[in-house]
Amino acid sequence: MKTGNFSNLIPPAIVLIVLIVIGMLIKGSGTSTSIVIGKEPLNGLPLSKIGSIVITKNSDQTPSTLTLTRADKQWIVENKNGYPADADRIEKFIREFKDMKVLRELTAGKSQLGRIGLLDPDNASINSATRISLLEADGESIIHTLHLGKELSAPGSETQNSQQGFGGFSDRRFIMIDSKRSEIAVVDQTFSNASPEPSDWLNKDFIKVDKPNSIEVIYPGSEATNSWKITKSSDVAEWKLDDKVADGKIFDTASAPTSPLSSPSFNDLATDAEKAQLDKNATQIKIGTFDGLNYHVKVGQTPSGSDRVIQVETTGSLPENRTPGENEKAEDKVNLDKEWAEKQEELKEKLRKDSAFNVYAYRVSSYTVESILKKRTELLKDKEKEETESPAQPPVPFIKPQ
Repeated sequence: MKTGNFSNLIPPAIVLIVLIVIGMLIKGSGTSTSIVIGKEPLNGLPLSKIGSIVITKNSDQTPSTLTLTRADKQWIVENKNGYPADADRIEKFIREFKDMKVLRELTAGKSQLGRIGLLDPDNASINSATRISLLEADGESIIHTLHLGKELSAPGSETQNSQQGFGGFSDRRFIMIDSKRSEIAVVDQTFSNASPEPSDWLNKDFIKVDKPNSIEVIYPGSEATNSWKITKSSDVAEWKLDDKVADGKIFDTASAPTSPLSSPSFNDLATDAEKAQLDKNATQIKIGTFDGLNYHVKVGQTPSGSDRVIQVETTGSLPENRTPGENEKAEDKVNLDKEWAEKQEELKEKLRKDSAFNVYAYRVSSYTVESILKKRTELLKDKEKEETESPAQPPVPFIKPQ
């Protein structure tokens, strides 16, 4: 081969190498996919670039859409006026796409999509997919569009389960990536969290009442006679009813709700209409604590009656300085001041967190508050009669003389 001809081959070779390198870079950028059995087609999913998730499902001829957005370093539920979302659930949900493995690959014609539940939810409700759109922070640039189709059971599991009296257990699902019928697979995930219901995605962290020292229930209107208040003077003291008790009755401490709202949760946010109703004849619960935090709870009722609507206002009056003990030693003052200051910082943070719930009204399960909403008569029991007479002496046994 002549030198000139060899030199003419160099530029095309360089171009080919450059194209190969560019192709490899694109493939590793996290936006391309490859359907290969046993592999993870979205392994390069750029989690940090996802700024919005849109879930669309059509089950009643009208598509339901949920939008989750990353804003101010936290995820929010757009459908609930920007209420904080459950970040752990979102992270787990996204990671399922990143970690999913292909169990089976296939290509389907347009007419076959309905058979595997991959019709677009905008166009059909029967045999339609749940569509997941992963968007960048601008809310427009699409990273991936994923259609979730029918769920499946492992081969042979339905027969085995039916013999044992159980139904088939789904452990895999059809998925179509980026609306490409050539990129359909059965993967080892069911994506059970792919729900467009906004309440499923709310951050369910809530208030927590610690160390109560006063509990009061105030009933409105004609039920005011059912109101009551109990107090406690110290951690080791007994609870007492703040009112005179009728003759023959005593306060039944065992029936009193002395640990109210110690670990509550909520089901959903209340509507504006439900919140407005709380200003009309709501039952009130007032709880004070030894730490200086106070909780004022308004309790209403939902139209269905299964949930109760509540609004909690948390306030606090925390001291600026520690009151030294009567016999406190000077050498103990430094450590006691430090411990007290650390405790006050914890209480300030708790007050900040709990008072963040003040602006919302919530739907809670009825048992959350009904255990507190006892009537005054339910806190009383009959006083046991004291024995006023000495017990009868047993008769002296007769001993027959010998």
